[in-house]
Amino acid sequence: MKIAFLIQDVTTSGGTERTTCCLANEMARQGDDVTIVSVFHEAAAPLYPLDERVTLVFATDEHYGLDLGMTARLRLIRKQINTVRRCKALEEADVILSQKFLASVLAYTAGWRHKTFACEHYKYGMYNPAVRFCRDRLYRGFRGLVTLTENDRKAFLAHGVQRVHVVENMVSISPLPYQGTSSRSILAVGRLDKQKGYDLLLEAMSMMNWTQLNGWHVEVFGDGTEREALINQRDRLGLTDRITFHPFVKEIEREYATHAFLVMSSRFEGFPMVLLEAAAAGLPVVSFACKEGPETLLQNGGGILVEAENTKALADALTRMMTDESLRARTARETKQVVADYTPDAIYRKWMKILNNRNE
Repeated sequence: MKIAFLIQDVTTSGGTERTTCCLANEMARQGDDVTIVSVFHEAAAPLYPLDERVTLVFATDEHYGLDLGMTARLRLIRKQINTVRRCKALEEADVILSQKFLASVLAYTAGWRHKTFACEHYKYGMYNPAVRFCRDRLYRGFRGLVTLTENDRKAFLAHGVQRVHVVENMVSISPLPYQGTSSRSILAVGRLDKQKGYDLLLEAMSMMNWTQLNGWHVEVFGDGTEREALINQRDRLGLTDRITFHPFVKEIEREYATHAFLVMSSRFEGFPMVLLEAAAAGLPVVSFACKEGPETLLQNGGGILVEAENTKALADALTRMMTDESLRARTARETKQVVADYTPDAIYRKWMKILNNRNE
């Protein structure tokens, strides 16, 4: 099967870009003819590994970013409709997988909606009501819509979108042997923005009795617009020696293998790759119980879930995990069942059932 992914910019760092590369790699490994069409590009190549059998096409040499302002971005998007319409890789594809809303807008307006499955990586309520209204009407015209969770599938169905399927993200790493049993370092991974809730993590940490937690430390890996504000908050709360912000790293496997556990303080999630990868590496998790993602993945163990955005509960859970070695050992053993249904082969089979129009 000839499969083309249409994505805003495959060279940026983020969960959508990573899952796109992982899925494209697996489809190519299984024998499909796979192309990634990146409308824009910030860098010369993707940050995430790409199989040599996957063809990469940059539709333009232009950069798209929030720094351009709304008017400039709308003008730039409008300009790319003809570019996407004339793209040979999309024309020759048997099926197109558009990644997130902007790529889906371009696929629709360029005339490819009849063979496109829109892939929604955010939870249903991500946008304001006006944008959701437009998005729902747009998605009704596609060959199908693929969400990451059952909750989101039901939400789209309730708002008139038909042919909605669920395919979760796959475990995309080859874990290194776990060496974090005696570590006193806690890991957090993700963009430094409001969604990921690092301000909530700092607030929770400010409630903890660090005199009884000697040697423990939090390490955050990621880049984003809130870095300076978070560093200022950290210093203002007197946590300078307790949490360190590191830049994004390509090879995160070593960090999964050498930390005591993962903390996820997101306000909301779709289907978090970080949590899935951490569990694959045998790393216990402390997380807010976002209904989309963490609540589903950890419903049968593998960590501690606390009420969403409840910083006192997060502080208590962190303290429990830090001070109870037997709890860390038990939840680490439970992580195997977290990832059992998300192997590359299992996720590939789900995709093929949909793309070949077979019943799930």
